[in-house]
Amino acid sequence: MQAATVRFEVPAALDHLTMAHAMSETMLLVNGFALDVVVDLMLALDEVVTTLMRAAVPDTAITCAFTTGAGTLDARVSNVAQRPAAIDENSFGWHVVASLTDTLSVTYDAFDNDRDGYPTTIYFGWIHRGQPH
Repeated sequence: MQAATVRFEVPAALDHLTMAHAMSETMLLVNGFALDVVVDLMLALDEVVTTLMRAAVPDTAITCAFTTGAGTLDARVSNVAQRPAAIDENSFGWHVVASLTDTLSVTYDAFDNDRDGYPTTIYFGWIHRGQPH
């Protein structure tokens, strides 16, 4: 399968978490991810999106971008946070995401005057390892 990227935005408000979940789950299923993998990745994604929604500047959006191909998923979930370094990388939720994914990191950009906050992006990746023989 050739690599493909799916990108969407939802308002950065907790009542839109269900929409982000539904769109992401559909993307994973359409791209052939196994149900057990989808469940794990959705738990990770829900935690990432919830964390970013709670940190978000009011009336902004969460942008989700997923690149799939050859048994891999690269996810990039972004928003504009109200404060710098808004993500607690020592939280239980962060550790859950780290245990469900193969790579996990966060980047922060300098304060953006136009958007009145700090652009923040969480990246995570997953690699299919196949069945043991």
